[in-house]
Amino acid sequence: MTTTGEAEHLGSKAFLRHVSRYVQSQSHRFAAVVPPELAGICREELRAIGLEETEITEAGVEFEGRLDACYLANLNLRTASRILCRLPSFRAGTAEELFHKVAKIRWELWINHTVPLHVEAYVEHSRVEHEGTVADTVLAGIQRRFSSNRLLPPVRWQPPADEREEEAPPVPARQRVLAHLTRNHCTISLDATGAHLHERGYRLKHTGAPLRETLAAAILMKCGWKGDSPLIDGMCGAGTLAVEAASLARRLPPGLSRSFLFEKWPSFLDKTWAHLRRKQVEGALPESPVPIVAWDVDPDAVSVARENAERAGVRDDIRWETGDFFSFRPEDHGLRPGLVVLDPPYGKRLSGGGRDVYERIGTSLRQHFPGWQAAVLAPERPLATLLKLPSARFWNIKHGGMPIVVAMGRLQA
Repeated sequence: MTTTGEAEHLGSKAFLRHVSRYVQSQSHRFAAVVPPELAGICREELRAIGLEETEITEAGVEFEGRLDACYLANLNLRTASRILCRLPSFRAGTAEELFHKVAKIRWELWINHTVPLHVEAYVEHSRVEHEGTVADTVLAGIQRRFSSNRLLPPVRWQPPADEREEEAPPVPARQRVLAHLTRNHCTISLDATGAHLHERGYRLKHTGAPLRETLAAAILMKCGWKGDSPLIDGMCGAGTLAVEAASLARRLPPGLSRSFLFEKWPSFLDKTWAHLRRKQVEGALPESPVPIVAWDVDPDAVSVARENAERAGVRDDIRWETGDFFSFRPEDHGLRPGLVVLDPPYGKRLSGGGRDVYERIGTSLRQHFPGWQAAVLAPERPLATLLKLPSARFWNIKHGGMPIVVAMGRLQA
């Protein structure tokens, strides 16, 4: 079919009726992909936006709903990595059976043929053992479906020559299709998000090894902080914790300033999306209801953090200070007890070990922050214990694939 003829077909009343019948009006199963240690927090986020039917699985948190549920999750979740849409499972005992059943799926209603496909396969205890065979077969089946309907098929996505994250092509660079073949049953999932959800769009600069936005938000939520008490980011670096705190305090949806892959789908409901975004903006607060202080000894770091906060639309919600955390006194700033969070330099960012630094942090917190709740990141538990936080809890999580520990405790008044 020619490009003109194809455009006419995709815009025809018959095609739009099929989209409405088989995609828009149906309830689907989605998965919020999230690390296991964040799954409980993510589940509470889903419930907070009205998605009650949830289940924690190996992938993260599964939920059901129509397309607007997918839109809401992408727009509002602070801790998830991405949102997947599950297609109905089917049996596939051979490569031939897999091909023919994939080719019967109404792919033209789901994906945009102009966006290259990146098929990822995962195989467990199945007759078709090779993941490359599964990926190639699924891609071929999708392409056959388009061709059999006289539509231009999507092409295979080709990774850039330089695969470093900062060199990656912009979204939407690819439509990820995940095929899981387990005990000869296949489940195919479509990525609805595109770029990782931690890519909020505001952190264009950083200072060393920045904390991911999703993890920063998770730490605040794990501490039970909801924007109802003062917050101090005492070693702010690029300002991620302070920016996420301001966004959380103002109830600003984290996905408001970015695009998503589902916007390219043939089923995209632009009016529904515009309505959901407008409602979220209307529900946000005009300013933070509590003081948020970003403090760092490096004036360049404070400058970078302020720029990032400005792009996030929360610069004026944060007090910016330059100075050594060990000289910070909350009473000098008129702050009542709240939450103080610290992401000290460690690993490659810290020469000469870190015992002295963590001991000094602990001493400063105990002496100068009575009644405050504290959360301090550390590369390992032995360093975290040096803080000597009262009634300390230790949360083991991963950052960039590396294990870290968050020590949390409430300082005695």
